[in-house]
This record gives sequence, structure tokens and C-alpha cells, in this order.
Amino acid sequence: MTTTAQALPEALDELTPEELYALYMEKQENFGRAALALDKRRRQGRVHVPAEEADVENAGPNQRIIVGPEKGFNVHNLHVFTSGRAGGSERYHTHGDALKHYVKGGGQELIEDIRFDVKVGDFCHVPANVWHGTENPNPEPLVFLAAQQFPGTYRQVPTPFVHLTAPHQAPEVSDLSDQELAKLEPWPLYLRYLEEQMAFGRAAMEIQRRRGEKRLHVPAEDAPLTEWGPGRHHIISPELGFDIYSFQLFMENVPGKTETGAPQTSGDAVRYYLAGEGVEVIGEQRVRVRAGDFACIPAGSRHETLNPHHEELRFLCWQQIPGTYLQVHTPVLPAE
Repeated sequence: MTTTAQALPEALDELTPEELYALYMEKQENFGRAALALDKRRRQGRVHVPAEEADVENAGPNQRIIVGPEKGFNVHNLHVFTSGRAGGSERYHTHGDALKHYVKGGGQELIEDIRFDVKVGDFCHVPANVWHGTENPNPEPLVFLAAQQFPGTYRQVPTPFVHLTAPHQAPEVSDLSDQELAKLEPWPLYLRYLEEQMAFGRAAMEIQRRRGEKRLHVPAEDAPLTEWGPGRHHIISPELGFDIYSFQLFMENVPGKTETGAPQTSGDAVRYYLAGEGVEVIGEQRVRVRAGDFACIPAGSRHETLNPHHEELRFLCWQQIPGTYLQVHTPVLPAE
């Protein structure tokens, strides 16, 4: 299999620092122009893909984008597509964090030197920057629904600031409302910020420790999507032992007659509806959704899920990990 070192053209090793910087800036400019073209399409602000357009049931082995900026969605950190391998084919490569959900056929995933047999209903996590390959020794296609860290973005690694013993006493506040925090002078506000960051940092460090388990595979039997009861059920996330940084995956069951949702904001999120129908309120838009549809919730958008019907609404959700940052490309380009 190809290694990272082999993936780099040998000629790059021979460049002087000045030549390498000049080449970097030339390629960065080209990449920047393409990135700005994607930004223009993000402004279309699409939030919904009807089941007929997504057509996951009839997806083939060739890659097909469902939700991404190039299709007019205001999403930065991840995109969602169908892909796979034709019978008897294989391919090896590397990219950012990726989650796969197998919807047709069967085969094998080779992630570094670990091999998994995969089948319909299974999930796999491919960590960022790890060489891997999907192999299909069978005659029928192997097809999966994939969410992948958007090309060119960066893996966000937590770097919490934590004292064993805090050198300064943070001021007490009755709550963390805007009104209470506005009463604090600059230095007390900074100390309060540090105290809250350290509490968050300690939890982040425990999650970081659990990433060390480096889980990669969830068999279909461990993710009974049609059986889970009301509420949120995590499938792949760092607290479950997966070495993932960009986004997490969960299934949510919204009971029937949920007339009032729980309004919130989050990072980038993409939802795939498995059963039932309902309403997504995204900013000022109300979107009717049903099984087979996709919805895109842009980072920072106020949203809630309603289910005025009697049957349950179930969906898979790929969501930017809480506490991470929206990644916006800032190219250096010559003035025109």
C-alpha cells in the first residue's frame, strides 16, 4: 500500500525553502480561487434535499454528492455523499475524518493494518490522515452513505488551559446570563472565563483520553436504528472511544405529537431521515421532512424539530463536535 512519504512527489524534497514557498503560494492561490467559488454557492442557502433527489436506495458505486457547498448548502466542516466500490474493485487513499454507513452489498475496510468485514447496517470510522482502502471481492456493488471532513479543512485538537491549583479566585456570579456577566469588570470577567474554560477543559481532557481507545467499527447489531426508543442515541463520537475530531454521529427518535421542540444552536449538521415525517424549523424557515430526505443546518442557526404526527420521526445526524470552530477558508489572492 502507498505510504504518506510515497504520496509526495520526490521533486518536492529537492526544493529550496524559497522555491517551496513560491510553489506553496502558487497552489494556494489556485485552491483559494476554487474555495471562493464554493463560497458563492453557499450563499444559495439550501437546507433541504427531498428523498427523490437524494435517492439513497438506488445509489450506485460511483460517488454522488448529496449535501455540500458546491450544491448550494451553507456548510463548511463536512459534506455527505453516496459512494462505493463496484464488484471486484478496491481503492486506497487518505483524507480527513470520515464516517461510513453501508447500505448495499458487503466487503472489507482496511484501515492502516486493521481489516474489517462490513455489511449492510454497519458503521465505520476512518480517522483523519490514515491510509485506508475499501475492498469488494464480491460480484455485486458495495455502496455506503458517507460523511467526510471537508477537503482542505483542519483537524481541531483541544488544547485546554488547566491549573492544578488556580492562582486567582474567580468572582462568583449568580448565573452566566449576559446580564450578570456584563456587571463584571475586565479582569474579573477574564478570571470567570478562565474558570469556565478550565472546567470545560477537564471534561475535554477526559474525552481526549477516551479517543485513545481508537475504535473504528460499529456492527449493525450494536446500532439498532429501528428499535431505539425516544431521545438521542450516540453511534460514533469521541466519548465512545472513537479518535474523531470533526463531527459526531447519532440517531434521534422524536416521539409523535411533539408539538414543541427544544430550540438550540450548534455547529454544522446534516440529517438523514429514516422513518416518519415532521417539521424542521431552521432560522426563519419551516421545512417538511420525511423518510429519505436530508436537511442541512448551518452552523449557528437556531433550529428545532417538531413531530405533529402520531408515528415516530427517526433520523441520523452528523453534527460538528460541540466546542469546535467553523472553518472558513481565507485565501491570499492578488488584487484584480
